Amino acid sequence: MAKIVNKKGKKTQEAAAPIKWSVSNMRAWDDGGVTFALNLEVASKRLVTIYGCRIVEGKEGSFISFPSRKGKDGKYYSHAYFRLTQEEQDEIIQAALEGLEEEDVED
Repeated sequence: MAKIVNKKGKKTQEAAAPIKWSVSNMRAWDDGGVTFALNLEVASKRLVTIYGCRIVEGKEGSFISFPSRKGKDGKYYSHAYFRLTQEEQDEIIQAALEGLEEEDVED
């Protein structure tokens, strides 16, 4: 069962069914970046697709950056977010990169 947690980590509850994910629309950019869409499903029904997710190389390795906008204060704020464990992030990144390689082979 998936836990639902607010941004401050409070008010957890168990989801009725496990949340499954898939990736689509992988795209490599000239700057070396990779973007993709993250599809979230519960009980085989697609709940939401978050477009514009990006694989970012950080100090401690790769992570998923969700779409964001720059605020008037100069900071960036995510306008879509889904809490993922490090294991889930690693699996999604691997799936996105493999999907991108498969598309290159087909072209």
